[in-house]
Formats: sequence, C-alpha cells, structure tokens
Amino acid sequence: MKKIPRFTGKVVSVVCKNEDTGQLIYSPVFEEQGERLFLVGTVPNESSDGNWMEGLTTAIAWDTVQDYVIFESMEDFIKRLKSSKRRWPTKKIAQKPPKNRTK
Repeated sequence: MKKIPRFTGKVVSVVCKNEDTGQLIYSPVFEEQGERLFLVGTVPNESSDGNWMEGLTTAIAWDTVQDYVIFESMEDFIKRLKSSKRRWPTKKIAQKPPKNRTK
C-alpha cells in the first residue's frame, strides 16, 4: 500500500477536481467506503457561512482530490486568511516597466 498522509489534529483545505474553492476538514482520517477511499473528519468551527455546518462529519472521496493545503489549526488558517501581507504583486505593480539602471 502507498504511504497515506496523516492529518491528525490539523485543518486541511481540500480542492476537488472541477471546483474552484476548497473545503475545510478538521483532523481527517482515511476510511474505505464502498471500495473507495475517503477522507473523513469534521467541519471546523468558523469554517462555514453562518457556521451552520460546524461539527458535522464530512467525507471527501480521495480520488476526487486535486490538491490540498495543511494548516496547524483553525486559528492558523484564519490568521493566514486575514493576513494583510501581500506576497504577490498586484496587476498595477506587475505592469510597471523595469527601471533603467545606469552604472
């Protein structure tokens, strides 16, 4: 069997094929259901609009996962989400012509 990642105690943002946004899942584990592998965990607090799904069990078919990002905690996720630090230039900055350098 191939090595399966462990996410115990972590918050994982999962993006499935043909989707634009990720789904958060807390402390997921792998379970086989109907001969398919699923990532099963709970919806973290503060992760859904109006928090109506928090604490519910959620399952994501592993063969539909396009990519995922691992966060240490929900607090880590929220901190990074709210971070005002920009790591990539905006279009306005990216379109500036390079400065001529003279020696």
